[in-house]
Amino acid sequence: MKAQRERNKTLLDMAHSSLFFYRDFEEYDEKAAQKNLTRDALQGLQHLMRHLEALRPWVRESIHDLIVATAESLEVKMGAIAQPLRVAVSGTSVSPPIDLTLEILGKEKTIERLQKACTWIDSTAKEAL
Repeated sequence: MKAQRERNKTLLDMAHSSLFFYRDFEEYDEKAAQKNLTRDALQGLQHLMRHLEALRPWVRESIHDLIVATAESLEVKMGAIAQPLRVAVSGTSVSPPIDLTLEILGKEKTIERLQKACTWIDSTAKEAL
């Protein structure tokens, strides 16, 4: 509840926006995916996935540091990493802070959803050809 309280006005809104923590989503928000799950985002997501797999301990601070390091190593702004990551793990462009979101979601589910997003990007790019 603490993670969602700033972004929601009612308990119903909070419950709806928290569903992705408890069950997998079938599809991405179309607008969010078109804007954020792009070929340009793929390298950052793959880089993050590799490093998140090895990350210990799985805590907010370590996750945050890794996201920052990824943006710096790819020489992009933090949003170019965080926003595609947010869509990949939540299905939409709105969530609590991304480091907190990943901590709550857990390592296994985060990696699973990153793999799904990378596959989605690959298949979407092939369809465009």
